Parts: sequence; C-alpha cells; structure tokens
Amino acid sequence: MSAKYGHILDYALRGLYRRRARNLSLILIYAAVTGFFASVILFSDALRREARETLQFAPALTVQKLAGGRLVPQTTGFGDSLSAIRGVRAVQPRIWGYYYDSPTGSVFTLMAAPGGTSDPAFHPDSGQIVCGRGFMESHFLRTGDPLSLVLPQGGLRTFVISGQFEPVTNLLSYDLLLLHPAEARVMLGLAEYEVTDFALDIPNPAETDAIGLKISRRFPGYRLISRDQVLLTYEALFSRRGGLVIFGGLLSLLAFIVLAWDRASGLSREERRELGILKGVGWGSGDVLLLKFFEALTIAVLSSLLGLLAALIHVFYLGGTLLKSLLSGWSVLYPDYPLNYNPDSGSLLLILTISVLPYLVATLIPAWQGAVTDPAEIMQAG
Repeated sequence: MSAKYGHILDYALRGLYRRRARNLSLILIYAAVTGFFASVILFSDALRREARETLQFAPALTVQKLAGGRLVPQTTGFGDSLSAIRGVRAVQPRIWGYYYDSPTGSVFTLMAAPGGTSDPAFHPDSGQIVCGRGFMESHFLRTGDPLSLVLPQGGLRTFVISGQFEPVTNLLSYDLLLLHPAEARVMLGLAEYEVTDFALDIPNPAETDAIGLKISRRFPGYRLISRDQVLLTYEALFSRRGGLVIFGGLLSLLAFIVLAWDRASGLSREERRELGILKGVGWGSGDVLLLKFFEALTIAVLSSLLGLLAALIHVFYLGGTLLKSLLSGWSVLYPDYPLNYNPDSGSLLLILTISVLPYLVATLIPAWQGAVTDPAEIMQAG
C-alpha cells in the first residue's frame, strides 16, 4: 500500500513539473498573499511581546500632575505625602522629558539616572551621558566622543559619551539619553526642587487599584497610570490595527481561493485527457482524488513556506518596513528599532493552517467531481 502511495506521489510531482510554468506563477501569487497576512500576524505579535517585556520594568503606579491637560513638574516634597499612603513600599521621583533632535528630525527620551544603583552604565557622572543605540547610530557616534545638546533657553551644553545604554528590550533603550540628575534638570528646564513625576513601588499588585483610588480622592487633579492599564492599551492598540490589516489580507486570500476554485473547476483539455486515460487504465476514483490531493498539498505547503519565510525576513530582518507605519503608528517620532526574533509557535501554526486548508478544499472538491465522472464522458468532453 505504501508503494502505491509512493508511485502516486511521484506521478503527482512529475505532473507538476510538466506544468511548471503555470504552477510557478501560481506559487508566487500564493506565496505573496500568504506572506502579506503572515507579516501582519508576526509583526503584531512582536510588538505585543516587546511591549510586555518593556513593561516588566515599569512602575506599578505612576503619579503625574496635569494643568490644562498638560504634564507639569511637581515638587519633591509631594513624594513624602505619597510615601505615607498605606501599601506603598517606596516612592521614586523621576526626571525625564523629550529632546527634539533637529539634525535627524527625531524625538529622543531624555532621562535622569535613577537612584539606588552604582552601575556606571546607569549612573553617569556630571558632564557625561549614556546614549541608546538608536541615537549613537543616527549620529555616527562612539563611546568617548563629545556630544553637544541644545539647552531650552538657547546655547549648547557639551557632554562626553561614557557608554551605550542597552538594557534587555530595544523599545526601552533605543532612543534613550541618560544624564546625571542635575544635568537632566538643566536640559529640561526644571528647578532643583522639581521632578517630572513619581513612580510608586507597590509590593502587592492586587492593591494597585485601591491605592490609585485613594490617591485620586486625596489629591484631585493628578493623573494615575498603572502598569496593567498601559499593557492593556498596547494590547488593544496593536490587536485592533493588526486586525484591520489582517482583514484586508484575508480578503486577498479569499479572492485567491476563489480563483483557485475556478481554475480547478475548469479543467484544461490536457488535464481532462490525462484524467480520462488514468481512469481508462484502471485508476479508481480514490486514486485520482489522491493524485489531486498530493498536487494541491505540494503547491499549498511550498507556497505557504515561501510566504512564511518572506514574512520572517520582512519582519525580523528588514524590521517590517512595509507595515511599521500601519501597525506601530507612533514610530515616525522615533528612530527605527529592531524586533527580537522569537516568533510564537501558535502564530506560525495559525498561518500555515489558514493558508493551506482553504486551498486544499478549493481544489479537492472540483477534483472529486472529476474523479467520479465516467472516463468515456471525460474523453468525449475533451
């Protein structure tokens, strides 16, 4: 029995080779459609994964002061009031803001080195700066080079690049400029007693919402941002945008499947003659159907693998160039960032399932209709 299947498979491959010109064009179109929606799925998954990994380092709760809908500085003394709230283990004042770089037209994140660490990579001295890889590459800089930044009130301030800031995730560090707290205040125009916001360390995540409600009642006019809220926002944002683009990709796949159905239903004269000869020499309906199944499976698997390979190269090697503006949206404000290659096995299985099964159904149903037809009728029709 296995020898019989082997002979049918060999005949199917030879038949595909005889019609290689037509099958090659079919495979290329099939692979292009598969590669499109596979890129969307892989890119959306990569963005969500980067967001989750980045937010592992985010504070449980961030307290910011708003005036006229805009973020305004706070006094360092307000941190004592937050520390007195039950359930808050520590309060970290943060100094950060944005720096517009006119030569590149990009916006970079400028931040003061956090306290509580003596690691020189996280604690530059006065007159030093630690830069993210995106800033270094966009300005063709190396460690030890001088760097001049424009002050808010005009003029320049020169720093020495003491290192390249590279934590675990690219989204967190790629556009980061890290300074000594006193230098960061000067660059952001803050007074010595002012900070941007406060990061709260809450040991029990279940108490985050209750503590946030307590702060909002005691100190109205402050904005509270929880780590879970930011994660849900990213998940919803990337899922919605990815869903819209995937919908367009599935419409393209559906149009291709309809085309494949039409092609499979209208057998060419050569195919009808071949089918009649096979049934005339003793091939059963099951053998003919198995032949068409092997042909369809070969085309579907080969096209899907080519499309998936193209999607992996597009997303993880080329950075999803064709989709980044559609799915990430805000990336035009920042330098390009690479995505870590770690595709989800469930997404890969979903891509192969969506691309292979519909094509098999679209080709096997018309093939079954031809397989059960009398060979004499097939020859007369050809």
